[in-house]
Amino acid sequence: MKTLILSLAVSIGLCVAAPGFAQSVGQDAKDAGHDTKTATEKGATKTTSAVKKGYKKSTHGVKKGVNKGADKVADKTSTTR
Repeated sequence: MKTLILSLAVSIGLCVAAPGFAQSVGQDAKDAGHDTKTATEKGATKTTSAVKKGYKKSTHGVKKGVNKGADKVADKTSTTR
């Protein structure tokens, strides 16, 4: 008889605790979703910034190269005789 009462008590306890646990699991899933969204936004912002910086550096390097090449060509093709 004691085992029957103990079994019923445990069963009732689990039935009462299950909805509360399920609610916290759902909230944990929502929090994880929000964290993922935030991380994605941060990553996209950092990537965009890095791409812009790389673009500016490469553009500057190309400009320097073009000017340097133009100077070399200008030295070889002077119009004065």
